[in-house]
Amino acid sequence: MAGVWFRVMPPEPVQNKPFSGNPGPKNMPPRNASPLQYFLLFFNLNLIREVVRQTNRYARTHIRNTFLSRFSRARKWVPLTINEMKGFLAVILNMGIVRKPTIPEYWNKSHDSQLSRWFMKMFSRNRFQLILKFFHLVDNKKIPNRNSPNYRPDSKIRPLIDHFNRVATYFYTPDRNICVDESLIGTRGRTAMLQYIPSKAAKFRVKFWVLAESTTGYVAHLKCYLGKKFTPTSNLLQGTEVVLRLLKNCNLLQKGYHVVCDSFFLQF
Repeated sequence: MAGVWFRVMPPEPVQNKPFSGNPGPKNMPPRNASPLQYFLLFFNLNLIREVVRQTNRYARTHIRNTFLSRFSRARKWVPLTINEMKGFLAVILNMGIVRKPTIPEYWNKSHDSQLSRWFMKMFSRNRFQLILKFFHLVDNKKIPNRNSPNYRPDSKIRPLIDHFNRVATYFYTPDRNICVDESLIGTRGRTAMLQYIPSKAAKFRVKFWVLAESTTGYVAHLKCYLGKKFTPTSNLLQGTEVVLRLLKNCNLLQKGYHVVCDSFFLQF
């Protein structure tokens, strides 16, 4: 029979810090702005220009340094434009709504009942797949070698993550109730960031730590988990370190926010 429960440590004083945040949208366009204008707040023209520049750079380098067969699609590459990149993003987003088993299926004309005319109108299949093949965010020459102490596995996606974190906090301040959790993204790529999650169908995934507003799900900040090898040592446990780091990066620490998280982040 279990013994009677008793407290082994004195109760800690309850800190009821008043909320000093100023939640809600900020730096917004006019109220009659279109949905596209709101989208471009986050995926703005400067970012699109940089993606176009880096994609064209990588395509040139690949074509120059790679032996291409006579029938290689890459031989038909023409420089990517800003308007094309906007269209490419539109197609990627719509693929998340209109689900098909493979990319070529969006251009399959075998069955009239399954035609995806809008996708065919936006791009030819070969052009879309070429853009996808060469899509790049950084100059590969500037990425440190894997054996370098400055190497980071997220180097190729880091500019996009940094950009998102900047604009997410610039345009919105979360309400008082926020949560911290992990988000797992499946991938077939090879990267040191992959985590083995045996309970998932896609067992190898990239893990992100995410801080979001509880009521809306608005993501205020995210951080890619690089694995133990690339995580700096700390006097704090990992869960505690993650929560404090996300709050500091969003400038939400010591402002009376209520943070909800699961047991992983509450280890002592």
